Amino acid sequence: MNGMKRINMIVVVLGALGLLAVSGCNNRVPAESLAKRAHFNYWAGNWSIAQEQYAQLVDRVPDNWKYQFHLGSAALHNDDLDIARSSLSIAETLRPQDGRIASELAETMYRQDDRDALFTFLVDRAESTQRSDDWLMLARYSLDLDDPDMARLAIQEALVLDVSDSAEPYIVSAQLSERVGDIDGALKSLKIAWTLEPDNEKVQTMIRDLGEVPGPTMLGSVEMGG
Repeated sequence: MNGMKRINMIVVVLGALGLLAVSGCNNRVPAESLAKRAHFNYWAGNWSIAQEQYAQLVDRVPDNWKYQFHLGSAALHNDDLDIARSSLSIAETLRPQDGRIASELAETMYRQDDRDALFTFLVDRAESTQRSDDWLMLARYSLDLDDPDMARLAIQEALVLDVSDSAEPYIVSAQLSERVGDIDGALKSLKIAWTLEPDNEKVQTMIRDLGEVPGPTMLGSVEMGG
């Protein structure tokens, strides 16, 4: 029995040493190798693993905006909203011009139901960047949060600043008009959107939903331009 006890003890000790060795190896994984694993798991949609790996990277290099962004994004997919907001806020501070970061930070605030912080963030950003995309983001959330006055203002600013000939501002404008019952206004915006992007399936569907058939014959005397 004494011999068996000694053997069992040796097995336990060896097992413990093995775990410590593995743990030690994990801690010594070079940042570059860990980043490659994290990137793979992020793009593969393995959000929990990616979040854990990016958290390790952020611990090592907290001022790396890519690590902070991907940690926040993975946490958002995991519905870990506090971690998502913290990391995305840091990433946005480090890289304020990046629209992807701003979009995911706004979505985090929206899902936290922090309406005041969301509007403050979006208004400040739109006024600061003076970019059409940022005004449109404010308009979309204003629609979702039933603030048509803010949505209308944001759409107007987006249309003034837009230089891309994109249909998107007119799509959002049509959604606002439809929301407040202005079907004629919605159709006018959609017809302009169609002239800009006639193959846009979303535009075509919205036009059909309002009782028109997409095509040149629907235009009539619609004025072109923004």
